[in-house]
Amino acid sequence: MTIISTANPVSLDEALAIADAREQEIVNEANYDLFPSFPPIDDAVSAVKSIDWTDVRRRSRKGLNNVGLVVAVIGEKLHDLGVFLAEV
Repeated sequence: MTIISTANPVSLDEALAIADAREQEIVNEANYDLFPSFPPIDDAVSAVKSIDWTDVRRRSRKGLNNVGLVVAVIGEKLHDLGVFLAEV
């Protein structure tokens, strides 16, 4: 079965111009009240944007230094315990 088109042929540039015009009409006619924002997502985005990343970096380094200190002290005490048990 063959479909015969009765429309006038259109060049590629004209087709793109028509598509752009139709898209612009759709955007202009869009009712944005149909798509309200979702408050939890908006709150999450604004919370992430309000983070002071330099403060987070400083606090993370300080926390990591504290963890390293704890590991070093535990290692030293464990070594002392091993030396004590070796001499018993």
